[in-house]
Amino acid sequence: MRFMTMNKLAILILLFLGISNLKAQTNALSNSPYSLFGVGIPNTFSTGKTNALGGAGIALKSDNSLNSLNPASLGAMPVKHFYFDIGYKAQLFSLSEGAGSSNQSNSTFSNVALAFPVTQQSAVSLVLAPYSNVGYDITGIEQSIEGSTSFYTSDVTGNGSLNELDLNYGYSFFNKLRLGITGTYLFGKTEQTEYNTILDYFLDIQRENRYTGFRVGAGFQYDITDKISIGSNVKIPTSLEATQNSIVSQDYDDDITEETSVKNFELPLEMGFGTEFKFGESYAVYADYTRKLWSKTEQESSFNDYKDQDSFKTGLTFIPKPGGIYYWQNVEFRVGANYDTGYLNIAGNDVSSYSVNVGLGLPVSRSGSKLNLMYSYGKNGETSNGLIQENIHSLSINFSLDGIWFMKPKYN
Repeated sequence: MRFMTMNKLAILILLFLGISNLKAQTNALSNSPYSLFGVGIPNTFSTGKTNALGGAGIALKSDNSLNSLNPASLGAMPVKHFYFDIGYKAQLFSLSEGAGSSNQSNSTFSNVALAFPVTQQSAVSLVLAPYSNVGYDITGIEQSIEGSTSFYTSDVTGNGSLNELDLNYGYSFFNKLRLGITGTYLFGKTEQTEYNTILDYFLDIQRENRYTGFRVGAGFQYDITDKISIGSNVKIPTSLEATQNSIVSQDYDDDITEETSVKNFELPLEMGFGTEFKFGESYAVYADYTRKLWSKTEQESSFNDYKDQDSFKTGLTFIPKPGGIYYWQNVEFRVGANYDTGYLNIAGNDVSSYSVNVGLGLPVSRSGSKLNLMYSYGKNGETSNGLIQENIHSLSINFSLDGIWFMKPKYN
């Protein structure tokens, strides 16, 4: 039996690593001009059902599916189970600037994760997901030629992603208090290519920035009653080491290649607090608040300022009749919303965002596996003050597998 158990564990880890390798090599474009700043647009997608709850779930236990928002949730994972979660997202961006507008789209894997118990009170999980995405295309930038009244034009494109691999551990005390810790390895690259036309002369500059770093976090959850729970999480500040490879291509000369060290990118202290309220057997309400202290990183940029970021998230779930004999009685209906003050201030204007979400949790097996579907509509930025407004339609699909193992076969 132990040999079969280890085989199952080895197969799951190999599957995870195989998908992780594929995922790490994928550039998840954001199609957002705001991804020009820093290391790109932060990822807002997560595992399981939290996408449809407006991103809320700090107090949500991992008692029937994996919740990657708080490592403490793993303390509620049932023994003899394992979780596997893989997600896919697609987005349509409608960009508006003054009287002009354009439409762009992208799609990519959003996460891959697995979790399994260690003891009756604890469990571990591995989660791979983008931390941020880069994707922009800016054309027709006019710049003056130094010492002349003439101008030259530039086109700039960028793509890439920064990924995070989380190792989480959660432990339960007295069946009410759960504590957890997280170790995160961040890695990835962003690429920017600048095409310059100076009179009849062409000059192309390609820059590739690579980032690596480690981060530590922690969390707790506490059940005040059977119907009310609270939770909190924290991620400490860290510095991402950056190196840059650049290639300068010219019409009448050889390419110039150079590797240089660039200024590290600072990630801020993050703190979150969440609540869960259950009403009867059918309803549950979640509410989260998160603050990220970007201003404390004191990063300098000639284009923008970093400011402290506040996020407010809430969600509602409804199951018509849990354990009912009919399929639709066990379908979970979800709605959610969030508002984010943003972390960028451009020319004195904050770039805030909001979104509304709806979703379904469709059972696919008696063990608890579900197909999680989510649609959201959101807005980022505004057209006033020279900014760009993004209207974003998003669709996510997460297959959340809940399997049972460590059990002796009934018949040999």
